[in-house]
Amino acid sequence: MSNVWDPERVASWLRRAEGLERQLAPVSAVLFAAADLQPGERVLDVGCGTGPTTREAAAVVGTSGRVTGIDLSAAMIDAARAASSRSIEWIVADVATWEPPTVWDVVISRFGVMFFDDPPAAFAALARATATGGRLAIATWSQRTNSPLFEVPLQAALGVLHDVTPPLPDAGPFSLHDGDAIAALLVGAGWTAPTTVTHDLELVVEGGSTVEEAAAGFLDFGPTRTVSEGRDDATRAAVVAAIAEALRAHVDESGRVVLGGRVLVTTARR
Repeated sequence: MSNVWDPERVASWLRRAEGLERQLAPVSAVLFAAADLQPGERVLDVGCGTGPTTREAAAVVGTSGRVTGIDLSAAMIDAARAASSRSIEWIVADVATWEPPTVWDVVISRFGVMFFDDPPAAFAALARATATGGRLAIATWSQRTNSPLFEVPLQAALGVLHDVTPPLPDAGPFSLHDGDAIAALLVGAGWTAPTTVTHDLELVVEGGSTVEEAAAGFLDFGPTRTVSEGRDDATRAAVVAAIAEALRAHVDESGRVVLGGRVLVTTARR
């Protein structure tokens, strides 16, 4: 799993974690509906970050279950451990080279599997980590162009940054954007009956921040971060202003910025 979470990015994520969790609540809802966790089950949360979905899984399976969160970033795991009052196991590891010490009934992931350096090896390791008859439920982004959450700020930024040559590649967070490709990957890694369902969700940016705060936040995440990284302060300020102007067309009656996001939820069996 590529270590895209350098200390600066981790710090930025932690500062915004509460708002981002509210933003991603609709994604968690469709993921957990597909996972259909039951009391007493053993659950592995992949790319768990600071652990919000891990803690949600622990609440569902109860004290008779067992929940483990795994992430490549030690800083993220430290934050997850600090925020947890339940008995949750936390592991720092690269899934692609990891040897599972035990098995789980269900593997879940909310946007934690798109950054694998070696997806076949990683999904094969997850298959080995899953009991026979167990299941997988993962949420991944569709193509970037299908989600206004990414396209609106990116196109505003590109209106300022004239040295970026589109199209930008569907890599990183968008690498698992095709259901057929995901199915082939999973079958090759030892999973069966993969099924992908597409969800078009309305996402409240950072859980309800102001237009200006939302605009600035896009400099830290997604493709807008990629094209604006390393720019001088004046250029970054111009990008933020352009994004803020574009976001004003997406403010609801409560003053929140709301943008659509297309999410794929894929399930499979072991």
